[in-house]
Amino acid sequence: MKVVKWLDKNLEIVILAIMLAIMCFLSFANVIMRYFFHHALTWSDEVCCYLLALSAFYCLPCAVRRGVSLKVDTFTSMLPVNLRKVLEIICSVLMLGILFLLFKGTTGLIGKAALIHQASPALGIPVAKIYWAMGIGILLGIFRYLQLIFFLLKGKITVEADNSKDFAAKEEKED
Repeated sequence: MKVVKWLDKNLEIVILAIMLAIMCFLSFANVIMRYFFHHALTWSDEVCCYLLALSAFYCLPCAVRRGVSLKVDTFTSMLPVNLRKVLEIICSVLMLGILFLLFKGTTGLIGKAALIHQASPALGIPVAKIYWAMGIGILLGIFRYLQLIFFLLKGKITVEADNSKDFAAKEEKED
């Protein structure tokens, strides 16, 4: 059970940390190869490019989980707490709709890329697999928004901005 709680709290951060570590290592290795050996790793730029693009799809669920999504709350901060909670739920449901549409489009891309056997230029990685990694990030975002809505409805948190640490931290204290 502790492993599941730890994964719930840290999954996206671990994925992002691994992506960042790989990007840093490959970029550093490429600089060393160019400077000392006058020969670049042609494939490292492609890997770094894909990891950087994929990191955007894993930052969304991480931001939602940590309660640090970027918003303008000048107007909503003047409203009563109950109304802010309702607006937070409405915005989260709208985000869920957007993410569902994004996931639907991603599955279409996966199908088309698999149909034509599209591969990346340098490494020959099937592009459909890269799109699947993107889809998993979107699914994690959907899951995190469902969690947020659940915690808002249960009254464990009032609004996402109140959880700058973590929206499940209050749930753990109650256990």
